[in-house]
Amino acid sequence: MDGNPDNIQLINELDLSKTDAWEELRSVAEGMTDEDRNVVWSNGGNEQALKYPVYSERINKATSLLYTVGAITPLYNWRSNGLPDYSSDTELSVADAIRAATYIVRSERFGDGAIAKAVEIGLFDSILHSLIKWYDEKRKSLDA
Repeated sequence: MDGNPDNIQLINELDLSKTDAWEELRSVAEGMTDEDRNVVWSNGGNEQALKYPVYSERINKATSLLYTVGAITPLYNWRSNGLPDYSSDTELSVADAIRAATYIVRSERFGDGAIAKAVEIGLFDSILHSLIKWYDEKRKSLDA
């Protein structure tokens, strides 16, 4: 496997049974404000230190919930395959939302600012929107 699973494999990583986490993710996404999206860079007061992003509570919570619902997956080799194409005027497919979430969250661990850039360009919100839309459609079809 090349670390770039097909869409179905990625979508199967999402955990519908985590209803509380999905609903919390929705609440966090719907409550996101411009202030939450304003990432501040700090050096902890030490002029000699490298700056690092300080994310809002909502951004941190959303990131944590992406793990909980299965949107951050080891199946996707983010280093080899990179970030899926994204344009602010197109909607991400749910599989590309998983790829993008995995890419930005994992790459943040190796270099500060990946999440900040995703927030700045609207990708972070797009990921959340796509995943929540998928969840709503899936729940509706299961409840029917």
